[in-house]
Amino acid sequence: MTDMSNGPIPIILDTDGGVDDAMAIIMALNAPQVDLKAITVVAGNIDVDQAAYNVLRVLSIAQPKSVPLVATGCERPLVRPPFNAAGIHGVDGLGELHRFEDAAGMARYPILNLKPSESDAIDVLLEAARTYGQHLTIITLGPLTNIATAIQRDAETMQRVGRIVTMGGAVTVPGNISAAAEFNFFVDPDAAQVVMESGIPVVLVGLDVAMKAPLPRHRVEDHLQRYPTQVAQFIADCTEIYMAFYRDNEGFYGCYVHDPLAVGILIDPSLATTERVHLMVETAGRFTTGMSLADRRDRRDEASNPPNVDVCLDVDTERFWQMFDELLWQAIAISG
Repeated sequence: MTDMSNGPIPIILDTDGGVDDAMAIIMALNAPQVDLKAITVVAGNIDVDQAAYNVLRVLSIAQPKSVPLVATGCERPLVRPPFNAAGIHGVDGLGELHRFEDAAGMARYPILNLKPSESDAIDVLLEAARTYGQHLTIITLGPLTNIATAIQRDAETMQRVGRIVTMGGAVTVPGNISAAAEFNFFVDPDAAQVVMESGIPVVLVGLDVAMKAPLPRHRVEDHLQRYPTQVAQFIADCTEIYMAFYRDNEGFYGCYVHDPLAVGILIDPSLATTERVHLMVETAGRFTTGMSLADRRDRRDEASNPPNVDVCLDVDTERFWQMFDELLWQAIAISG
């Protein structure tokens, strides 16, 4: 497990506010191994303002004892036009929650009169790097635009960060947005490459392991029957469109929990089997933009291309699901 000899690890969670992001946030809020200092928000699954609103929605439902600061960041990729996943996550990025009503015919998820902090996400990242240094872990669940922007603004400060755990990339398996690229790297490959070149230790939780953790619909519905609470209802509701996409396009009625898996590996790195490689991200390919290219050749001389990323290639799914149930449904029990 994560070393807690000096207390929980301070983390910043960087998210684009989608469905699996919501489950990952709830896990992080309930993990005693981590101290969630702030949630920074980036455009990806949905535009940055809606993504921030989604994060606030999750916090209002999870009701943590200590509410982390929420700060919005980059509205678009470094050099490319925006590209979102509304067709998978719903037009609001969170399963189109406006569709749901309670038994009295009232909106199950009324409009929130909440706004994120006026702090800029890039400033939050840099201040956290100054304050916590090597003790800080940044976990990224969306495109890496915020992190790359912080590096471009002040690389020396960002290099103090202990590590970045990023959900992104696909090294030994096909992409999910193109034949070559995973969604987060496809949306902003230029940012991903900035992070890979930064010198900050990176753990890559990509499709190589994410596709090994499918969450079937019946499991969500079973938990809703066992724990008929606000959090359980929210998870069932927000995953409905997301899971229907996989049912209609891949024949699997459920979803892959990419972002919760990244949180799980942050909490307990021993869940994953990793390989240390030199990794680059394709930024100019006609057919391969966003491809994560790992140099896995057996070479003795690594002076020219030293390893820069720990790529997760396998995961102990049984132990992960044990953690997932404990941290996600623990929140349900508390909320009830």
